[in-house]
Amino acid sequence: MLSRHYLRVKTLQAVYSFFIGGETDLSKGRQELFDAIEGISELMMYQISALLEVRDFAENKLEENKKKLRPSEADLDPNRKFIDNPVIKILRENETIQNRIQSLKINWSEFQEQFRKIYFAMVEWKDYKEYLDSPADSFEDHKIFVAKLFKKHIAFDGNLRAYYEELNLHWGEDSITSGLNLNNWIKSLDENNETTHIPGEVFNSNALPGNDDDRDFVKELFDKCIMNSEEYDGMIQKKISNWEIDRINQIDMLILKLGLTEILEFPRIPVKASMNEYIELAKEYGTPKSNAFVNGVLDKLVAELQEAGKIKKSGRGLKGS
Repeated sequence: MLSRHYLRVKTLQAVYSFFIGGETDLSKGRQELFDAIEGISELMMYQISALLEVRDFAENKLEENKKKLRPSEADLDPNRKFIDNPVIKILRENETIQNRIQSLKINWSEFQEQFRKIYFAMVEWKDYKEYLDSPADSFEDHKIFVAKLFKKHIAFDGNLRAYYEELNLHWGEDSITSGLNLNNWIKSLDENNETTHIPGEVFNSNALPGNDDDRDFVKELFDKCIMNSEEYDGMIQKKISNWEIDRINQIDMLILKLGLTEILEFPRIPVKASMNEYIELAKEYGTPKSNAFVNGVLDKLVAELQEAGKIKKSGRGLKGS
């Protein structure tokens, strides 16, 4: 369910925490990594709960309008298409989802002002007005609208992201990945297939034959990077003769070590794919010059390792890659 890029990011964070914290227990560090990744499933429940809260806010608003001193005809007989949306109803009535939301004790009582803002932005939204006015009433039509609504007004809302970050330091950033995954999940809902009515497992265990599943990928990447850290220090030092190891940005060093780990230990991942991934991580988490530094050092290391025959790739189209 999660992208390999996201798994690499979480592994980088875990390796950084392992070394910065002076940790020596590999199994403990690995378990903390698994917990951090699996924690995104809790974040997903918060985001689903936020969607349901918008729906409830809308219903409460309709009820308030009926109690106006001089209610209009529209107030007395409102359009309930959004309130009665069958996709949202599935989420509301799904026992697994509701049990998880309740177990997390999610409470939006102090966040109503933000939901008021989301609601009023929604009712002025062109797609919302078209949805209410459209005679189309298939499950697919309702699903398309909910996916649009979630992506536009909930998944990436800045105030919600700030709130998630208060709950968990990494959740502000993770909410982007979580939001995209939930948006895709909403699009995949099948009215008649209950197995689609809850988000899939965080770790994808349905890897292609011969490939590592996500949990194995993360475990091997983390473990081998930690275990071979000193060896990688020596390899990297030879390629940066003008610099002392301790003068190199620590994030850059860890990105290089993870890159080496993947290139040497994962025979089914092309070298170029691994290099591109870690250059991208350097852009995201390093200094402005980190991507050029990581690119240059990895290029030199790969050339030397290939010449020595130490990079072993297997699988169709991978030999020599």
